[in-house]
Order: sequence, then structure tokens, then C-alpha cells
Amino acid sequence: MEQAQIDTVDLSVVSEDPACSETALPALDSWITPTERFYIRSHFSEVPNVDVSSWSLKVDGEVERSLDLSFEDLKSLPARSAVVTLECAGNSRSYVTPPAEGLRFGHGAVGNAEWTGVPLHELLSRAGPKKGAVEALFEGTDAGEEEEEGLTLEIEYARSLPMAKAMSDDTLVAYLMNGEPLEPAHGYPVRLIVPGWYGMASVKWLRRVSLLPRPYQGFFQGRRYVRITDGESRPSWEPVKSVGVKSLITRPRHGEVVRQGEFTVHGVAWSGDGAIEGLELSTDGGRSWREAELFGPESAGAWRRWKFPWTPSTPGHFILMSRAVDSAGNTQPASIPWNFRGYANNSIHTIAVEVPAE
Repeated sequence: MEQAQIDTVDLSVVSEDPACSETALPALDSWITPTERFYIRSHFSEVPNVDVSSWSLKVDGEVERSLDLSFEDLKSLPARSAVVTLECAGNSRSYVTPPAEGLRFGHGAVGNAEWTGVPLHELLSRAGPKKGAVEALFEGTDAGEEEEEGLTLEIEYARSLPMAKAMSDDTLVAYLMNGEPLEPAHGYPVRLIVPGWYGMASVKWLRRVSLLPRPYQGFFQGRRYVRITDGESRPSWEPVKSVGVKSLITRPRHGEVVRQGEFTVHGVAWSGDGAIEGLELSTDGGRSWREAELFGPESAGAWRRWKFPWTPSTPGHFILMSRAVDSAGNTQPASIPWNFRGYANNSIHTIAVEVPAE
């Protein structure tokens, strides 16, 4: 597998408690994001320390046969590998009001990795879903405190999927990342991988799958990872699901000095609703747009790389902007899709560079 050959810091820390880090954009300029440069998102102070010898994955609820699988049981089942892009729902986060002091959010909470594991439908088929099952609930081992409406809550991380998504061929119960066992920060020993949905759906440190007769309304389904727009009451809150079409400029960096002469602008683009069909770049702040070249591997659920040869002929300050289009006809919006918690910002990526006089 291709690895990034870039001199840059591995990860920049967004928060130490809980542990959250994101990747410098130049380090995303490769097909596969190396594990040591893949973003980290934790919800609680403690990263679970799971003893794989005693760990098991339970499958229960609205099923004909409950399962209790050891790690070796899981690895003995038919497996597949897929290259999948994961993006945190808070990537490129934009707030109506500034975040807490000390927190600095960028665009690097995204990565593209090869995941290997058992298709979830293999497990569910063995358990035998009952006709009344409408959702699959996934429980992680991570737990801790969350603040809500002035109260401190002791909760565990859990999220659900509709049965159609749970039974998709592409949804994996993964135990390898880039050909190696999962690192603790990435969900060891087992995590869910849900292509096309924001990363909150890909539950880490997975310990239980339960089929439910009604939609799940737990904390991380009904209070977090929901779009709260101005003036709306809770019943109208919309859960965050599929990833919006998006692109990033990985080279040059924001604020970089670019010499006169030909320079190749690089980036990546992805969407949860379809394949990337086009990428346009503007080098004049959006006044004009030109088609960039998509190149490299193409795989469902994974990002596309793109490049654009640019020859700045005069010195000055330039605004570069990228926008992607997917096969469903979606285009990156020019304005930020505002919501209370800043989720799912897929607006046009914009950077500023300087071309000095020679």
C-alpha cells in the first residue's frame, strides 16, 4: 500500500481530555493515510484497555439465536477488506460562537484507510433477524461523563443504524487497519466501519450488537450528532448521517509562499452519497473555475485524489478554492451549513497563498 512521503508533524492535538487529534493537511496527500497519522476522536477521558482473551462480541435482541463470539471466533468467519474514508462529523467545525478556550479545530479529522473484518450481515444472518427488527444498536466499551442541561450524566457510547444500512455488504466489523491490528485509540480489538456515514456511526471498542423493535433515542443519537438549527425545538432535530460531498486542498498549505512558475495543487475529495465525478479549482477567489484532474485508485466509499497545474505569473496574494461534485448531483456549497454544534461542514475549502516577487 502507498504511504505518504511527507515531512510534517504526525497529528496536532485538539484536546488532551478527551484525546482528540487531527492530521496536518499535507499528510493527507496520499491514497492511504498511515495509521500513525490518522485522526483520533474520543468521547471520554479513558481509552478502553480491552483484554482480548476475555473479550467477546454479543449479538442479541430481536434475533432468533443470540451469539457470543470470542475474538478467535470472529476471525474464523469470512472476511473482506475495503478502503474507506472516515470523517468526523465535527471536522471543519464552525460555530456561531467560538469554541472553548484552547480548542483549535481545522480540517484534518478525516482519513482513508484499508479496513479488514467480517461483514456485519454475516453476523446478523447467523443470528437470524426477526421481522420486527427495525434498527441495530452498537454499544462500545467506552464510558464516562457528559454535561447536558446543567447535569452530569454517566453514559456509555452507543449508536444505531437502520436495518438496511446494517445489512449492507459494505458495513464491516473490523479488526485490522492498514493490515495491522487496530491501535487502542482506533478501537482495539474490534470496531464498526460504516462507509458513507460520518465517523460517529463507526463505533469503536465494539462489544454488543442488539436488534431493536423501534428506533433508538439514546444520548449520542438524540442529543449529540444532530443538526440543531436556529429556533427549532428538539422534536425537529435531524440526526447526522451520510457524509456531504467535500474536498480539501492538501498542497499548498494555507499561508504558504509559492514561487512563480508551475506549481501543482493537490487535494482529496469524497462523498457519502455517490462517487466523485468532478473537481473544480479557483485561483482567483471564486471568480472563475477550472476542472482539476482526478487520479489514482477509485473505490466505493473512499476518497479520490486530484491535482491541478497552476502557474502564477505575477506576484501577489491569491485565494485558492476547491469544490467537488458527486454522482448524485451534489456540489459543495459556497456557504457554511450552520447548525448549533457545527456538524457536517462541507463548504468549499478556501486557502490563501502568497507569490513573492522574484
